[in-house]
Amino acid sequence: MTEKKSGFRRISDAAVREKTGKNWPEWFAELDKFCTPPKGHALIASHLERYHGLSPWWAQAVTIRWEWERGLRK
Repeated sequence: MTEKKSGFRRISDAAVREKTGKNWPEWFAELDKFCTPPKGHALIASHLERYHGLSPWWAQAVTIRWEWERGLRK
């Protein structure tokens, strides 16, 4: 059975680039670098808002998608 993607995992590369200026692989690389050593969800989202100019919604979307991709969220 194929797993159905839901929520933030359904947002395309094109859509995230249009709204944030970066695609998913670029955000994942940015957060991999920022989160060494590991940081909490709230700090990551706040960082994206403050230093990358993302809206609160997009900061959450990028943070949650990164957490899913890295196995930190189920």
